[in-house]
Amino acid sequence: MTTPLNFSEALFDMGIAEIHNVREFANAIRCLAVDMVNIAGSGHQGAALGFADVMAVLFNGGMNFAPGDEARDRFVLSVGHASAALYAAVYLSGKTRLTKEDLMSFRRLGSLCQGHPDVNKEIGVEMTTGALGQGLATAVGMAVALKKKRLQNKVFVVVGDGCLMEGVSHEALTLAASLQLDNIIVMFDDNDVCIDGKASDVTTDNSDRLAAYGFNTLSADGHDFRQIADVIDASKKSGQPTFIAFRTSIGKSSNVEGTAKCHVVCVPQEEAMNLRRVTMMPLEEFAVPEHLTPDPIPASCTPSLHCLTAPNIPENEILVDLRAMKYEFAKDTTMRSTRYFSGIVFERLTAKYDVFIGGAADLSESCCTISNSSVKLGDSDWTGNYVHYGIREHAMGCAMNGLALEGFIPFGGTFLVFSDYMKPAIRNAALMRVAPIFVFTHDSVAVGEDGATHQPIEQLAALRAIPHFNVFRPCCGVEVVECIELAISDRTTPSAIVLTRQNLEAVPRLEVETNLSATGMYELVPFMNDGRRKVTIVATGSEIQLAAKVRRATEGFDIRIISAPCFELFDMQSSDYRSEILAGRKLIMEAGSTICLHKYRTREDDTILGIDKFGESGNPEELFAKLGLSVHQARVLLGDAE
Repeated sequence: MTTPLNFSEALFDMGIAEIHNVREFANAIRCLAVDMVNIAGSGHQGAALGFADVMAVLFNGGMNFAPGDEARDRFVLSVGHASAALYAAVYLSGKTRLTKEDLMSFRRLGSLCQGHPDVNKEIGVEMTTGALGQGLATAVGMAVALKKKRLQNKVFVVVGDGCLMEGVSHEALTLAASLQLDNIIVMFDDNDVCIDGKASDVTTDNSDRLAAYGFNTLSADGHDFRQIADVIDASKKSGQPTFIAFRTSIGKSSNVEGTAKCHVVCVPQEEAMNLRRVTMMPLEEFAVPEHLTPDPIPASCTPSLHCLTAPNIPENEILVDLRAMKYEFAKDTTMRSTRYFSGIVFERLTAKYDVFIGGAADLSESCCTISNSSVKLGDSDWTGNYVHYGIREHAMGCAMNGLALEGFIPFGGTFLVFSDYMKPAIRNAALMRVAPIFVFTHDSVAVGEDGATHQPIEQLAALRAIPHFNVFRPCCGVEVVECIELAISDRTTPSAIVLTRQNLEAVPRLEVETNLSATGMYELVPFMNDGRRKVTIVATGSEIQLAAKVRRATEGFDIRIISAPCFELFDMQSSDYRSEILAGRKLIMEAGSTICLHKYRTREDDTILGIDKFGESGNPEELFAKLGLSVHQARVLLGDAE
């Protein structure tokens, strides 16, 4: 195959022969993309055809594409629907194990070539993209990670109008500018086409917008190889984050070029053959000129579907430190909020281990994510461990994903009710099997006087609905440590640590050595076996305190208390263990929506106590009473009071 062009940081000087080679590479991308979409019977070839020339320059020396090499440029295809162009370019690069057979299985079950890119660093897919804007915002986190690692490489991210219309683009791009990330290069496929019409009819001038943010803004004809090469080189020299608008024609060389029709409509077979004739490609499907055909790579290099940068995490040392904190917290009988204990844990971890990077969405002190060991990242100083994300919950979540993809353990805080702003980022973390720690405080209507807008009701249930995501709601300092330990030890599962603002009574834990939270639910207070009727109260977080009050106030029942810090982990336990924990009559309680509690109701006489309506401003204690989350209401449900 042809050796990629050795482009330097100096101005590109491309001769006629070199331009011809890059043009052949671009046309090969176009033909392969069309073949992939046609054989799959679905897909999006418009952007692949339109942006192929820019992709060809990038993959022929415009960037350092070197999968497996830590000192590589990162390439993020935020317009994930153009995945066929990425797979074709990666295949033609000859630097991965991706084969023609993989291209031919595009969009099929089990294929490496998913309909939208699925993270696989061995084949050059840095992250999972598809939901527009996610790639752009996550790339900001990657750029921060490269700065932290002292790598001089760039993060190239390809966006379209859709990515830039999504609200997260504003959060992400202003964050990149405020952090002065001169290592991120945003490449805009400026084709002025949306599915519903012209993009310019529903958006603003993106170059003006990015210039106002503080970006270095450039433009070029996206089909002129000299201009493409020159502007990429200029972007590498900028002391600012850079935005390049490449004017392109969507669906270039097809009969529906320049229209929205080429976004999803397959190119007819006759037209596909004509495209090959016009571009002087071999007429056979999936064929490229012999000098562009990659040399086979040994089978031992078969890529992993989830090959991530291995983090340097001294797990044994961290475990020793966490265990020491458990013993310390177990002796603390002072009324404390769980956010207080979380703050101590993260303060000590960040002070000792460089792998942790904290942050918050302008709520650092309220969420207890900032401490004396926090040192701000940015402003040309990248030795720190804390990011001030500003009021940008969505971008914060995405940036945390980017940091996690680069091997760090990011934790970032906001109020639980604002987790709604972060759902796409949390979902993408779960899809990618990366493990940022989302810290959510102010976890119930106990925020009181702030009113219904700030009182989470449905948020816990919504978070628990996300597959492959652990939602931890600890009840005390010991459980806080255990939940954070579990979040750290599983590097393929993202987690939420859900914490109280209000102080809680100390919860006595006799067993501290074992991480009881790892079972998801465990017996915190056993039956007294004094002959009274038995009932089990299952509770999470602050409602353990309520369960203890009910136990003390109830005369007619012998009450066992089950702490349930993580439903997801409990559901993974053996059927025998789950049956033992849920045996007998139960009262299941939580300060939030009851929708996710019903599956633990195994008997007709089991009852559920929660909040299925919005709150209002008021004193927390009075508000709990009005909403029914009280000792009296619990006793009524148990039949111990009228």
